[in-house]
Amino acid sequence: MMCEECHNHEAVFTVTLTSGEGVNRKHLCGECMKKMELNLGDGDIHSFLSSILSIFSSAQSDDSPVCSGCGLRYSTFEKTGKLGCAQCYHDFAGKLTPMLKRIHGNTQHNGRTPRAMEGEASAATATQAVAPEEKAMPKEAPSTESLREELRRKMDEAVNEENFEAAAMYRDQLKALAQAGEVQGS
Repeated sequence: MMCEECHNHEAVFTVTLTSGEGVNRKHLCGECMKKMELNLGDGDIHSFLSSILSIFSSAQSDDSPVCSGCGLRYSTFEKTGKLGCAQCYHDFAGKLTPMLKRIHGNTQHNGRTPRAMEGEASAATATQAVAPEEKAMPKEAPSTESLREELRRKMDEAVNEENFEAAAMYRDQLKALAQAGEVQGS
């Protein structure tokens, strides 16, 4: 087996590095090992450890994309599952989009309406769902009975079209009409 550092001589030593990511082994020739031992022999532990780590890191060069905002590498995201900033979504879009579609079925978040906003949202929808000509009262005041029939018909129509907001509005108008009739009759 050839030396994994210089690729010129036969490897006679095996250096093993154990870390949180696992065990890595490098096979070195006598000359490359001697260079590392010289640093240790001179009492320079820092240089010795740097030379060992450089051997292992040179074999694991990371050419994955880097975020322009925070400097996070895509390979780091793959390991941790966490992005560093909002810019990461733009810089890694090419790789994130297919992954998000595969996991979530979509790339756009579709959340629910907060409960506090539900009443406001349905009221806004009800006013939008009714055509403008239906909102305006006719110039001639029809009889109360014909108005009730018209409101019931529109309510049934809205229910059939599953426009429940408009149906509720017609129901409320029918109730108001009935209450107004009771007040006038008293």
